[in-house]
Amino acid sequence: MKESRITSDWLLPSVLLLLTTSSPIATGDEAEVRKQLQRSTTQYTTAESWATRRAALREDFLKGARLWPLPNRPIVRAIVHSRREHDGYSVENVALETLPGFYCTGNLYRPLGRKDLGPAILCPHGHFRPLGRFRESHQVRCAHLARMGATVFSYSMVGWHDSQQTTHDDPLVLALQTWNSIRVVDYLASLEQVDADRVGITGASGGGTQTFFLSLVDDRVKATAPLVIVYPWAAPQGCLCEGGLPVMQVAKTNAIELAAASSPRPQLIISVGNDPTEDFPQVGFPFIKHMYRVAGALDAVRNVHFADEGHDFGPSKRTLVYEFFAKHLHMEPSRSVASKTSLLAEDLTKITIESPEQMEAFNDKHPRPAHAISGIPAVAEVFDSHLRSLREQQATH
Repeated sequence: MKESRITSDWLLPSVLLLLTTSSPIATGDEAEVRKQLQRSTTQYTTAESWATRRAALREDFLKGARLWPLPNRPIVRAIVHSRREHDGYSVENVALETLPGFYCTGNLYRPLGRKDLGPAILCPHGHFRPLGRFRESHQVRCAHLARMGATVFSYSMVGWHDSQQTTHDDPLVLALQTWNSIRVVDYLASLEQVDADRVGITGASGGGTQTFFLSLVDDRVKATAPLVIVYPWAAPQGCLCEGGLPVMQVAKTNAIELAAASSPRPQLIISVGNDPTEDFPQVGFPFIKHMYRVAGALDAVRNVHFADEGHDFGPSKRTLVYEFFAKHLHMEPSRSVASKTSLLAEDLTKITIESPEQMEAFNDKHPRPAHAISGIPAVAEVFDSHLRSLREQQATH
């Protein structure tokens, strides 16, 4: 298997030359993205000016998602059931009430036998049909991270699996999923075994989009690993959950700059040769690496490019993500329930693949509560009224 790593130390003139050089793919939207990156490269040349730009990107994103200003939030109400214990980890089915009567559904993986505080890692699943969070590779990733000592929350996109209170083509799906991710962090940070200062997130494809969206808006996230998604695109491209609201247009930004806005926090970006990230090492990473340098954190960002691999979260990619979180979330082998000699190596004989029926938060045996809402109009009404109520409460205190 061929693997190429980007190690060149790009200087500012090199970045500008690359962004302005013509190529067969530098047409249409990509050409505009290159212009946007060039503007940011020339305008934000100090740590202070780049920090101002990052704050503006966050504010404009949240305004576009109807989440600005982001209010203080109450404790998340959670429905937790059907605990299973496996080799070194447990799995529970969880529904988080992120809005009154609206639920984010998922599975909570916990390390068995852990006595001290450990990190938490969010795992959104992306557009992998039909199984999403139920697919085998996703379960393996979550289980292994738990066996390494992390508390892991795997959660469904809106309109998928047991999250059927509205559809994935709901006009608010981007806002709902971003809000769900924020509330997942709220929930994980409240758990007794979690060190709230060691929160990470990783996902591939649409899960990768959710990864850098959450990192942009929530600085409690300390380490991010978006896979097979950072390439020259800007809203309203893609699924409605990525470009269905004006979260990029006001700031005239794009996926590459939003990923760069995770700086100075550690970030691993994985790209491949057989999907739209094929040119990321040449088109996207030099800009991101330059902005990390401007932020004074050049060593905190890394790109690994698998020229012969495709659009997935396969074993080679998972190994890199395990290494990344072990380093940046301080997952010491001595504190892991996994073998001290094989912290990073998956042992598939110790991971139990469950059926979707076992993993559902809501089903015939565990129905949604009677007060659960349903349908696009009802969800929109509750979304707006709840956010408005939280802001009013905050203003009076």
